Amino acid sequence: MNVNDTHFTFNLKNQSLDAKQRLTEAEIQRLSFHNIRNFRHNFEKGITTMRSFLGDEQHQTMIVAMYEGTEQLLNQNVSEFSVLEYLEGLKLTAKELRQQGIFGDQFRSAIMEHSSSTVRELLRSS
Repeated sequence: MNVNDTHFTFNLKNQSLDAKQRLTEAEIQRLSFHNIRNFRHNFEKGITTMRSFLGDEQHQTMIVAMYEGTEQLLNQNVSEFSVLEYLEGLKLTAKELRQQGIFGDQFRSAIMEHSSSTVRELLRSS
C-alpha cells in the first residue's frame, strides 16, 4: 500500500462518517408532534409554581404564547436545545414583566411579541 492509497481510504472513511453525522443531525433536529407535545407538557408542569406570582391571566397568556410558538416550530429543523432556550426565555420574560408591574393587555402584547420574535429568529437561523 502506498501513501496515495492510504489517503484515499482515509478520505472515504471521513466522507462516510460525515454523511452519517449529517443524517443523524437532521433526524434529531426535525421537531415532531411528539417532541413538541413533550416540550409543552414539561413547560406547563414547570410553570405551575409561577401562577401565584404571575396571576391567572398572565399565566394563561404565557401558556398561549408557548402553544402558538411551538406550533410554528412543528416539523422545522430546530435543535431541541434551541426550543428549550426559547421556553426558558419565555419564563424569564414573563417574570421580568411582572416584576416591572406590567400586567393585562400590556403583558399580553409584550409576551406575545417576545415569543413571536424569538420563534422568527429560531426559524431564520436554522
